[in-house]
Amino acid sequence: MRSGRRLTVALAAAALTFSTTLAGAAPAGAEPAAADRSRTPDSALATTEAPTLRAPVLPAGVASSARGAQASSRAYRRPPFAFWGKKYHRIDGFGFTTATRGSGTGLRIEAAWKTYRGVRPLLPKVFVQKRVDGGRWTKVKGVKAKIGKHLVAARVPAHTVTAGVPVETVDYRLKSKKLRKGPRRARRSVSSDRFTVSFHNQAMYTGDQARFYAPIASLCPNASITLDPDNSITGSHEGLFSWQHGITIDAVSLSLSTAEPEVSKLGISIHECAHMKQFYNWGGTNQGWGRLMKRSEEVFVADTNPDPAVPSIPMAPEWSPMEHAADCAKELISPERYRTYGGYCNPNEYAAAGLLWQNQRY
Repeated sequence: MRSGRRLTVALAAAALTFSTTLAGAAPAGAEPAAADRSRTPDSALATTEAPTLRAPVLPAGVASSARGAQASSRAYRRPPFAFWGKKYHRIDGFGFTTATRGSGTGLRIEAAWKTYRGVRPLLPKVFVQKRVDGGRWTKVKGVKAKIGKHLVAARVPAHTVTAGVPVETVDYRLKSKKLRKGPRRARRSVSSDRFTVSFHNQAMYTGDQARFYAPIASLCPNASITLDPDNSITGSHEGLFSWQHGITIDAVSLSLSTAEPEVSKLGISIHECAHMKQFYNWGGTNQGWGRLMKRSEEVFVADTNPDPAVPSIPMAPEWSPMEHAADCAKELISPERYRTYGGYCNPNEYAAAGLLWQNQRY
């Protein structure tokens, strides 16, 4: 969320509102503190792209016995199927191998695979293993990975943190079943490097984590709240939704905004929760990002209030359909407009934004 377009006049509440504990908007004429951060979009932050894959070309290793090729005894020990390096591992389609998620959230993991020049690929069945807090590896029941042209991908079901435990660190890896064909010494199963996910138990939140989770507990129950006192994630923002780190809040900087009402600060969580809805309603992967952007541009437009008696907030240079959608969704929950990218939410935009809270696409 943009750090802060501060209004000298609080506009009237939106016609379409949801009941909420945040319904108390600041009175007309209230003057919040001046902005102290740059106004840049937060919806496109920290979207580390996965590197483009090229087909692996490796030295001749295991030769096909059907073709009568000769190979050394060492070559025969090489598996006909193996996982490529960790460089091409992806969580939810992004180029990172560690992430933060809230309890009850699933994810998608992908790893590249390889074979050897001159070898006809022998593709095994692949499953997923996990271990919790460094324990023993166990098979994730009911999960089968799909082997594509370059990637092995699996959708991992939601992980629920053990009651009474604040955070559980879960490692995942892809593991192939032992092959029944090919050189005998090379039929062994192989494992990918691990993916590491920290799952937050929201019921154990205290302090500022509990404070900023409270207004979205029913809207984004699987959300995680990460506090960022040194701005290593939020940068020039006081709050953002990062595909890697979830909803991240700079509570230290917000504490310095003494003139800003609490309802406005908590509205940051709602705005970022709307971004989270955008992400997961479109599949929760990097692949859905382009479709989401295109659809947002079709629905959310840069317009002004047609009523001359009701002034529109000037649009910030960083205004975008994605941010405007999150603004409109947030106003349906908390109508105060201390923090906004500006513009006017027309009835069609309010209706579309409301679909986010119903876990639907606009």
